Amino acid sequence: MIKPTARMHLSPDDVQFIATTLGKSRAGYEAVLSLLASESDRDAILDDPELFESITTQPAPANISLSLYFYVLIRHALRHFGMEKVDISDYLASMLAEFSKPGRAEMISESSQKEYRYLVDMLAALLEAANAEQEFEIQSHIGNYSMFLAGVFPDYIYKRATYGRPGPDVSYYEQVGSSGYQHASRSRAAEKFNLSEIFSVLASHFSEIRRALNYMADQYMHLDRQPNSMDKMMRRVQDYIASNRMRFS
Repeated sequence: MIKPTARMHLSPDDVQFIATTLGKSRAGYEAVLSLLASESDRDAILDDPELFESITTQPAPANISLSLYFYVLIRHALRHFGMEKVDISDYLASMLAEFSKPGRAEMISESSQKEYRYLVDMLAALLEAANAEQEFEIQSHIGNYSMFLAGVFPDYIYKRATYGRPGPDVSYYEQVGSSGYQHASRSRAAEKFNLSEIFSVLASHFSEIRRALNYMADQYMHLDRQPNSMDKMMRRVQDYIASNRMRFS
């Protein structure tokens, strides 16, 4: 079960990196450590622009955890798009860190034995769910998997939809992912794990959040070896047109 734990579970290396980056003196170092120990002050520390700059400008930003890495980048991207909810950044960072494990993105849960590479197979598995808890796991994973692919790897989706055997475009992932989150948000399991509101926001703002993750991947992560390729530019043009249609419809 993926939960928003990126902010709460900073590793010792994370803490040292943050304190060293923001505390320029011994007294400053100790002050940052003290602030990180306080839940009410930790968020302000993690929002410090200097921390973001340090992570994004260094070739290899120390030995920080993937949770911290993704949290700082996602938080910065979402705020750039006017989204201030800390728990959304926290959940997405935890999800991306979890999905960075080999094969994890294709598994419904960490203990799953079967891998699903296509949303249609996950939807088929949903019809065979034995109980409400399994339905919740599959629905939330459909939302997560859709956000993961459409948010971090939009060029992969664009190329599959454009060349060769036609595949679904990003709007398909938005529709299926939003529906998965929406159904998951209404589950008793979502209430049990305090995920109802998070999933509801992800469902209702899937498109905007997906675009923020696209921005993060394009501007901060540089996953594409050809960052200015025609495919990337055409993907952005299509996305711009689609977003304006939604805005004025």
